[in-house]
Formats: sequence, structure tokens, C-alpha cells
Amino acid sequence: MTQRVIRSKAKYGEDKFTEVDGYVLHYVEVGKGYPVILIPGSFSTYRVWNRIIPPLSERYRLLALDYLGTGDSDKPTKGFKYTIEEQADLIANMIRTFNIGKVHLIGASYGGAIVLNLVVRYPELVSKIVSIEGGVVIPEDMPQNPMEYLLRYPIIGDLIIAFTKTNFMTGLLIKLIAGKWYPHMTSDDKNEMKEQLRHNGKSSSRIAWYQISISNKTTKPFAGAAKSLTLPILYLYGTESDFKKSILEPNLEFFKAFLPKIKIVGLEGGIHDLELQKPKELADLILDFFA
Repeated sequence: MTQRVIRSKAKYGEDKFTEVDGYVLHYVEVGKGYPVILIPGSFSTYRVWNRIIPPLSERYRLLALDYLGTGDSDKPTKGFKYTIEEQADLIANMIRTFNIGKVHLIGASYGGAIVLNLVVRYPELVSKIVSIEGGVVIPEDMPQNPMEYLLRYPIIGDLIIAFTKTNFMTGLLIKLIAGKWYPHMTSDDKNEMKEQLRHNGKSSSRIAWYQISISNKTTKPFAGAAKSLTLPILYLYGTESDFKKSILEPNLEFFKAFLPKIKIVGLEGGIHDLELQKPKELADLILDFFA
């Protein structure tokens, strides 16, 4: 595998690369113990987990991943459509490559759907999973997702990507992402989100981001297969999430009807990005569940 150069050193742990199915994946490894793979949300790097890495790494070996198309991982323009099942296949083969036995999985949003898809299709590789506002019921329409329209065409899309690399709109993006949390954010909260957005923009790729933005339409339905899930699952969501109608309601109804043993916790006042907004509560819930 060709030596790779990272854009910036990890705040916690060690930057590493692995090759899976001909693609190079970047991840950060920190801590010791039972292996836990963390998968971020749409267009995000592993850095979304920075606030919960310290408490989790005290008890577990964390592998915080830049899934294909983000961060310092490869961003193929052909042969990979960035569907949820393709990402799940790649991570399943990564687990096999590492020969580490079963793992725990944590995923948020797009990553939360990936971990659910993975456990449906490769239950032999997984012990427990945590899905933060992911879903087995994938909506056709997603709120606040202009990326599909902005990135579809090369000239306009390339300009948008170039614009994201300047971080000119960071302040506005923080307001949009934080939503009802914004008036209560501390300067540390805003700086942390600013840093994450800066790295997201630096590693952005038009084709990868466009394909991720339409993954709700290109992913094969797997809700039917999910009805047979038996492994322990913790599902977390924010009561003030902007994805309440599109993701939360249909999935909570599905879990109630077909998977009543799933542990579901709604964090009061929580937004979609709980890993940034409520890291201590999130870490406590995850540690308790894994224990």
C-alpha cells in the first residue's frame, strides 16, 4: 500500500491506514480493550467523535473511521456508489482483515444506518451496536439536503466544493446544524463545530459528496431483513432533531412493531448531532450499554 499523508494529525490516538477491497481507508486508533468501530455521519470525518473518544478509550480499543469518500480515505469517482450497503460491505471486510473477532459498532446518521445495515447482513461480526439517529427505514426525501441539487452538475458542483474549502460560510452552517441548540452553545461548542466543519471542507469531493447525498435513494431497502435482528441495539435520538419526521418517526414505529427489545433513548433537548451537543450523556449511555 502506498504511504499516505494525513491532512492533520489526530487530536487523540494514532492515524493509521488500511487497504480493503482495493480501497485505502483512514482511521484513528486509541485505547485498549474490546474493539469498537465508530462511523460518522454524512460528509463528516472521524473528528465528530472527538468529544466522546476520551471516556470511551479508557475502556475500549477505538477505531474511529473516515468511511470511503471522506477525510483521508480514498474518494473513488467510479465503481463505488457510496450506498449504505457498499459502505457496510467495506467495513465488514475491514473487520475480517484485522482478524479481531466480533466488534461493537457506533454510528451516527448516515453512519448509524451503515451499522444497522452491517448488523443485518453480517451479524457474525458484531456483538452490540449503537445507532444515533440512523435507520432501517430509509426515507425518500431528506430535510435540509440541498447537496443533491448543488453537487449534481460538474461546473456548479465543483464551485460549491471549492467554496466549502474556504470555510467562508462556517458561521451560518453552525447555526443551521445547531438549530435550537445554537442560543445555548458555549464558545467551546462553536469552536469544536467550526474545527469539524473546517476539516470536512478540506477533504470534500464533489462526486463522493453527491453520491452520499442521494444514498437514501440508491441504497437497497433492508427494513424487511431487519425484522429478524436479535443482537443488542441501543438507538439514541434528540427530541429536538430536525430529522424527526423523515427518520425518527418511521423508524421508531418500525422498532415498536417489529423489534421491541431495542433499547431506545431520547435525549431531551437533543439535536441530530448528539455526539457534539451532549457528549457526556452519550458516553455514559454507551458505556452502560456496552457493559
